[in-house]
Amino acid sequence: MTLKEIGYLLTVARCASISEAAKQLYVAQPSLTHAIQSVEKEVGFRIFERGRSGVTVTEQGEEFLSDIRTVYEQMEVVQGKYVEKRPERKTFSVSMQHFSLAGGAAVRFLTAVQEPYYSAKFLEGKMADVIADVAAGRSEIGFLHFTDEKEPVVLKELRGEKLEFYGIMHAAPCLLLRRDHPLAGREQVSPQDLAPYPLISYDYGIDGAVYFSEEGVTLLQADRRIVVSDGLMLLNLLLSTDACAVGTEFLGEQIRESGITACPLEGVKPLRLGWIKKADTVLPSLAKRYLRMLHPT
Repeated sequence: MTLKEIGYLLTVARCASISEAAKQLYVAQPSLTHAIQSVEKEVGFRIFERGRSGVTVTEQGEEFLSDIRTVYEQMEVVQGKYVEKRPERKTFSVSMQHFSLAGGAAVRFLTAVQEPYYSAKFLEGKMADVIADVAAGRSEIGFLHFTDEKEPVVLKELRGEKLEFYGIMHAAPCLLLRRDHPLAGREQVSPQDLAPYPLISYDYGIDGAVYFSEEGVTLLQADRRIVVSDGLMLLNLLLSTDACAVGTEFLGEQIRESGITACPLEGVKPLRLGWIKKADTVLPSLAKRYLRMLHPT
């Protein structure tokens, strides 16, 4: 089985059609069919099921293609670097909690970056996910926010994972709602003001028993709660209903332009914002450039 044959198989799986794959690969359809049959004979099972509407991947084929896809991608990198002499692709990854100022920095970074080859990942989740990503090396940088009361516990956990915390600023949690919401425009919103309206939070799993704990606000008096797992659903609900959410003021220009605004909350304590990295490690050049984009919008 050659690298070229692996590329053929992956293209056929993506196209779900031998004829379409042959066009994209610029090879004759009989030659492509022969290559597939040759690999299937070599591995001893059918990778594709043929039908009138195209091809589908068999159960064994799914596992096989998953394994060889990794090998193929690695070999493409090696070939590009050492054979074709392509410039090395610079990579970095950032993990962040929801409502982080890291999102706005990502937009500014991607607008300014001039590298011809790069790979950037921006991952979003709860605090435990961010810490796990950086500890495991999935991300070079992680962004956290927590109340001052939580700081000793958070820093102790970071030390246990051999991570360093760099504080940036304090920012108070605020109420997120659509621009024409009945509460919009108030100088401050109290818990009593919020009582008639549903409250949206992200799903924090088993660690999220206390609503909005990661935003530094506990609003247990809410009679109607909505839990979501992604930002697009939260944005749609805020724009289309009277529901509100608790977050930070760092919405980003695009979200503000969509019609979402932020109102101060009464009686809340500020959050400590900062970023983490592995101790005794040097950040890659792209990560350093990204950190320079952190001025709040």
